[in-house]
Amino acid sequence: MTGQVLPVRIDAAHALRRFRRRRFVNLFGFWPHPPAKVDAAGNPASLEIVWMPAYAYRFAMFHKGKQVYSLVSVDASFGGFSLFGRRGELEDAPADAEGLPPTIGEARAEELAREGIVRYILRTRGAKPNPEDIVERFTYHAPVWVYYFRRLGGKLDLAVLDAYSGDAMGGLVRRSIVEAFIAQRAARTPATPS
Repeated sequence: MTGQVLPVRIDAAHALRRFRRRRFVNLFGFWPHPPAKVDAAGNPASLEIVWMPAYAYRFAMFHKGKQVYSLVSVDASFGGFSLFGRRGELEDAPADAEGLPPTIGEARAEELAREGIVRYILRTRGAKPNPEDIVERFTYHAPVWVYYFRRLGGKLDLAVLDAYSGDAMGGLVRRSIVEAFIAQRAARTPATPS
């Protein structure tokens, strides 16, 4: 993978503590979910970084007689829209990083960015800026910790955590990762004749 990425600010040990903390789903630590794999010392070895693709757009807007800019991001896996304030923190991708392929095309992502910026502007109070055009486009990848574990009955499952901010991530990110893994496996597996 080449290009820019958000840096990994949450290390593996901290991520593992977050995944294994006491909460309702593991009966407050009484019934912890065992990791899918362990190393020779018995430590969890089922944690990895996955690089999620995203598109970023810089909109030029006219507000109170002057030109202003707003930078937004659209997730390339499920189309989530957000304001993007981390441009200065992007860095070159590590040599060994392999990003997931985008499932949303650039044209659709641009539509989602335009819809999202209009919705955001309509929710603001006071004088509303008028979005004019996109003056810059670029792609980047965001790091996500993925923890593989066994549920009751031995079923394999995974949990996700933002490796940049340390925030828990929702079902859309989790589903996007599972679908990307399934697509990669299908691409590697030769089709069997019927």
